[in-house]
Amino acid sequence: MQKILVRTSLLLVCVMVYSHVSYAAMLATRGEEADNGTFQSESSDVSSSSHGRCEQGERGLPGRDGLPGRDGRDGLIGPKGDAGPTGSIGPRGLTGEKGEPAASTKVAFSVTRTTYFGNFKETRKIPFTSAFANIGNHFNLASGTFTAPVNGFYYIVINIHKRADAPNAPFVFLKHNGKLVLSVDECCGDDSYDTASNSVVLKMDQGDDLWLELVEGRMFSVTEIGRASCRERV
Repeated sequence: MQKILVRTSLLLVCVMVYSHVSYAAMLATRGEEADNGTFQSESSDVSSSSHGRCEQGERGLPGRDGLPGRDGRDGLIGPKGDAGPTGSIGPRGLTGEKGEPAASTKVAFSVTRTTYFGNFKETRKIPFTSAFANIGNHFNLASGTFTAPVNGFYYIVINIHKRADAPNAPFVFLKHNGKLVLSVDECCGDDSYDTASNSVVLKMDQGDDLWLELVEGRMFSVTEIGRASCRERV
């Protein structure tokens, strides 16, 4: 039994020594192949033979693709480039269709008052009794107010008349939305008839109002002694 154990131990030592020598021999062989330029790739299988040579195995399967890398940071904004050359003029476009004519608004009025009105203790708006023309019906005779139908410039003319023997003379204000624009005053005189007038070009917006006011204590129209009347037109 003791002899068997000794032999077994000696056998293991021999195997280990042989293996070490074989591995050293293989390394030495690879060194020589590297010097001669005939070194085999490490990916090939190495098998031991009784003569200690290596044989190349089959190529392995390709490995899996790696994960994509992270996006790089944005670079700095570069300087502004030079302006490019001016392009050539393009071809002329087609002529468009003729449009509809714009709608025109005609406005005109000429009004008068010939009946008695006056000697009030306060200034009053003057109503009118008749119209020579009222195109568009934008002048209200009962209230004595003209309302502008469109934005624009309006030419206003005011005429007042009186006889010399009239007990009082007309004195009127032209008001635009309540603001004084101008006045017309006909004071007493020695002649038979007196006339006074005034005019203005007035910018009015759509919806603006225009009217005449009689100053307190004045007469606008009398029929008992002669006649004093007022006429307004645009």
